[in-house]
Amino acid sequence: MKQIFSITAVLFIVVSLGFAQEGCRNFPPGQPPHGHRMMPEMRLEMLDLTASQRDEIEAARLEAQKKIIPLKAEIELKRLDLEKEMRADTPNRSKIMKLTEEINKIELKIKQTKLDEMLKIRSVLTPEQREELKKPLLKKIMKKKIIKKHCCEEEEVEE
Repeated sequence: MKQIFSITAVLFIVVSLGFAQEGCRNFPPGQPPHGHRMMPEMRLEMLDLTASQRDEIEAARLEAQKKIIPLKAEIELKRLDLEKEMRADTPNRSKIMKLTEEINKIELKIKQTKLDEMLKIRSVLTPEQREELKKPLLKKIMKKKIIKKHCCEEEEVEE
């Protein structure tokens, strides 16, 4: 059992390192580098928010983070318990399943908290700002000189 766990752990590490070594690519038009969505902060920067909107958004973010931080800590503690149980000479299946279920419930709470935060932020925006968020990002990014010309070069795109 310990040998299987060790092999699985080594395999996980090797695969993780492989995914972490993402190199340069040519991205399709309209796609941000690395295929990720733009960070929400950068997207909101492009909306010309008022001071009161910025304050309300910051308050919503702080409120969400205050809820999420203890939940993440609780998940880590549960994962340690799960890892300990998995390493036991005779793992208790029901305890493992219970811990897994508890972790999933906490992860759901985190996702719901993030969704609440997004909805609060959205409610602060004007209809025009919400429409602006729906527009293709590449043109807005280029106008604001936020994106790099190429994945691996640190040049700004000229207007």
